Amino acid sequence: MKLKSILAMLPSYPHHIMNVFSGTNSIKEFKDVFKALFSKEDIVCGSENEIYKEVLKKSLNLKSVYTFASGRMGFYSILKAMKIGEGDEIIIASYTCVVVPNAIIYAGAKPIYADINRIDFNVDVLKIEALISDKTKVIYAQHTFGQMCDVKAIKKLAKKYNLLVIEDVALSLGAKDVNEYAGSIGDFGYFSTDRTKMINTSVGGFVCVNNQKYLEKFEKEYEKVEYLSSSFSKKLARTFLIDLVFMHPKLYWLGKFTNPVFRKLGVVKYFLDEKKHDKSLIVEYPYPARLSSVLAKVGISQIENLEENLAHRRKLAKYYNSIFKVYSDEYMDDCKNVFLRYSFLVKNRNYWEKRFSSKIDLSIWFKTIVVGKDDDFEDIYYKVGENKESEFVAKHIFNFPTHKNMEPKRVEKLLYELKNSGDIIF
Repeated sequence: MKLKSILAMLPSYPHHIMNVFSGTNSIKEFKDVFKALFSKEDIVCGSENEIYKEVLKKSLNLKSVYTFASGRMGFYSILKAMKIGEGDEIIIASYTCVVVPNAIIYAGAKPIYADINRIDFNVDVLKIEALISDKTKVIYAQHTFGQMCDVKAIKKLAKKYNLLVIEDVALSLGAKDVNEYAGSIGDFGYFSTDRTKMINTSVGGFVCVNNQKYLEKFEKEYEKVEYLSSSFSKKLARTFLIDLVFMHPKLYWLGKFTNPVFRKLGVVKYFLDEKKHDKSLIVEYPYPARLSSVLAKVGISQIENLEENLAHRRKLAKYYNSIFKVYSDEYMDDCKNVFLRYSFLVKNRNYWEKRFSSKIDLSIWFKTIVVGKDDDFEDIYYKVGENKESEFVAKHIFNFPTHKNMEPKRVEKLLYELKNSGDIIF
């Protein structure tokens, strides 16, 4: 290992550094999980699982909810319930997370990549139709960075070709088109609630089935889904507690060092299967798996505070926009946009990421066309050069988190410096 890499891993001097993790959790949630870890209560199959499902249905106006240990596992279970397999094709945006094509490949199908637009970084609906073939089974509607794609136009196109629509709401929980929440419009919707998302249950996700023709099929598939073991669930709960402490801005200078150490020692656990394009390589936990009740307990609290959370994110996004003026006032006020991150394009990203690094660890999304994979894109059936807009955006994207641990006044001078630099690409 190079000396520079070793030095980068060492803790820096104690200082306040903001980051993308969490920012939505309470002291009460910390206490609840801590207490559960040292009590005799069932932390895997407890009553919180069913309560959480009911809270989600009521809060997001969903017909049915099924919780999973991660959003990607929920997506895979949707594909299995639909009998997606060998020879089938799923059209997805060529600007996503690698776990999306992974799940498709696990099911035996092939991802087909559609280009995106630079306005909201969502799929360009006009590029989809040319990709539809007799092998196509699904159009995938991803709502990127907390900004809804035109899912109704996608649904109309799907109806024309007798296809199904799966909504990816991993980054946009709480967004809605008039009175319809993201995830409730397509035939299926799935959500993620890990530590970087709109709400944080450490790991986790859930699925809603909106097409009643598939409800019974999905329920049968869900019956096969295993729970995580008690020992693995304890590790996830412990990870939640450790992250809340060491990812806090006051201790993140130390947490950046301790997290990889804790991971190496097995003290903390995450689902790190991004680089595994073969499902058989996932052996440490069942894939898919259900959410453990100790984390469902956190989810109940998180959903109860969702509206306050969303209001804060919109307020902070508007603050950023008051400086950068990337989006119109109408766009900022649209309930379709909840701004998990406030995103735009810059010419010299590396320079600006370094300029902000002493104050914020931005961990910018998505620096490649499939975040989590930097090369060998043929492994996931993508050919470099296919989608110019996606590849351009991946090179120039810049974004700021919007959760409650963000204090943008601390970097206001830097924000104006970026604005006045001429580096923003409108």
